[in-house]
Amino acid sequence: MEKQKKKWNFKAPTTTGLLMIIIVLVALLTYIVPAGQFERLMDDKTGRELIVADSFSYTEATPVGPGGVLASLFNGIVGASEIIAFVLIVGGVFGVIVKSGAINAALARLIHRLKGRESIFIIIAMTAFAIGGATFGMAEETLPFVAIVLAATIAMGYDRIIAVSIVVVGIYAGYSAGPLNPFNVGIAQAIAELPLFSGIGLRTILMIGGLIIAIHHTLKYAKKVKLDPKKSLLANETEKVETDLSILDNLTMTKRHKWIMAVLGSSLVVLVFGVLKYGWYLAEISALMLLMGIVVGIIAFNGSFNQFTDEFMKGAADMTAAALIIGLSRAILVVMEEGQIIDTFVYAVSVPLGSLNSVFAAWGMYFSQGLINFIIPSSTGQAAVVMPIMSSSVTLLVLIVK
Repeated sequence: MEKQKKKWNFKAPTTTGLLMIIIVLVALLTYIVPAGQFERLMDDKTGRELIVADSFSYTEATPVGPGGVLASLFNGIVGASEIIAFVLIVGGVFGVIVKSGAINAALARLIHRLKGRESIFIIIAMTAFAIGGATFGMAEETLPFVAIVLAATIAMGYDRIIAVSIVVVGIYAGYSAGPLNPFNVGIAQAIAELPLFSGIGLRTILMIGGLIIAIHHTLKYAKKVKLDPKKSLLANETEKVETDLSILDNLTMTKRHKWIMAVLGSSLVVLVFGVLKYGWYLAEISALMLLMGIVVGIIAFNGSFNQFTDEFMKGAADMTAAALIIGLSRAILVVMEEGQIIDTFVYAVSVPLGSLNSVFAAWGMYFSQGLINFIIPSSTGQAAVVMPIMSSSVTLLVLIVK
């Protein structure tokens, strides 16, 4: 008998594994890439350390050995401690909000109110999820809501793709543009030492544009499936999935839920006002989030502080992986700084881009970031890895143009 050939199943490394591999590769590069440095000066107006144009020079190599690689993990977490603390607090507060059941109840009420007006439901639901992604950084945490939306879309005569589109596509229409998203824009701007959530106007316009396209495509597909179920992409699927339609009847909007939603809405208004008017940063936003979580916890859990702290800890624990990813990402920067190769990379990037028109240079950086999306799927990890080099390159390009 012929021996069966063993199938080689390649599995892509996880985000954490990929970051560890990158740390090792960067450490190896410190032995290959020449060390170099730009001169820096402190800008009194902005309080930022700026690169001096045309000041790059090569320096003595300081390669990072195995001990330095291991120490970089600790130093990376310590260096990103402020951002990690922010992520854990936001995660804890969001855990309290989800446990309160207010969002589920509000979603169920919306479904009942818009029965027979499916298109309006899709528009409002996708907009609500987009706002959640754009402001509080809601992403994977919203997947449990798919069950509720799924029950509604099946009852409306749609397929399961519509349910996933309403939640996931809606969320990422807001999350990607991120007018007030703490997990991508917030972290990236904190690393780049920019005013937190600056450029909110442009990102809001981009979010609205993306949301309009998302809603249009979802409505177009929904109408096609409603008129002819055979045109569904799942029409030829043999396995049928049972959907519990009673889930909608078991969710009622109580007065307590209304108070919680009012707290969420008012907190969002205060957040926008504080950021735009007073330039709130991570500490102030964390304080607002924590206050919001405490108020929601008091309302949702009948004043039980112990239950609030339990749910807060569970929510924070769910963000542990994201927090460690931030620390690992910062470890890459630690190794590059110790090996003195980060300025060399910035110089290498700036030379070809500096010969281009500033618009084309910006597009070049944009497409480079697009390619990185395929390598590092975590937006938080991307921000921590890419922003140190990207922000330095932009600063140098601006000086070259001047």
